[in-house]
Amino acid sequence: MSTLDAETRGRIEAAILTAIRRKLEVYEPETDYKPFHARLLGRDRMQLYSFIHSLTRDFGSAIYEPVAAALASRRFANVELQRGLPAELNSAASIQIDAIVDDLLAGERDSYRLDEERLIRLAVESSSATTRTRLPKVDLWLEGWDGSITMVELKTVKPNISNFEHYKRNLLRWYALGVAHHPGRVVRSVLALPYNPYHPDPYRRWTLKGMLDLEREVYTAEEFWNFLAGADVHAELLDCFERAGLELRHEIDAYFTKFRDDRGDN
Repeated sequence: MSTLDAETRGRIEAAILTAIRRKLEVYEPETDYKPFHARLLGRDRMQLYSFIHSLTRDFGSAIYEPVAAALASRRFANVELQRGLPAELNSAASIQIDAIVDDLLAGERDSYRLDEERLIRLAVESSSATTRTRLPKVDLWLEGWDGSITMVELKTVKPNISNFEHYKRNLLRWYALGVAHHPGRVVRSVLALPYNPYHPDPYRRWTLKGMLDLEREVYTAEEFWNFLAGADVHAELLDCFERAGLELRHEIDAYFTKFRDDRGDN
């Protein structure tokens, strides 16, 4: 029995098809001169590899974000992509966040999000002074029917340790802005990784000295997609990608066939 309704499946597959077709329209073929590669593998395969590499870089904004929005549209009252946030951050909260991150980096504490949120709320309530800040847009902004707010940072599946420090500061600053501008509402800010490259083994990059509270501020693979839908939809989501891929196969093959006669070695 399907968990995803036909309309949601249609929106997900349409988002994937639109993204790939748009990419094909604007894609500029690789111009690097590699005559040995071209003779050995064929220029069409070289260009297909280049296309896949380029698409992989854009997968987050081009495919994961619109698919996530389509999946979340039934569960949440309001879903927005790339939502901008106010530039004024509570000064006391900013100082508190820096202290939290410094302690985490020094290994003097492990991340416990509930305690961090308590400290940030106290800081916000202690003073109305603000400082200007520049934060990235929220990749996925979700407002529940109960008024709750969830801000999602959707990132690559293999970030390095310096990335995690940056993500942690962003998540806490987003939270501080959320509680300051939406008092009385439940606010969450989380990091999401769309899949686990180490499957079926556990995700192996969680060796970061307790920088993130894995239980409360990180969604990985199925956790993320199922959270958006409020049900176990991961297998059906993969089916949507497969159906879209089958529909696109002839278009992609036809696009790269034109490179077969250009041997690229002259």
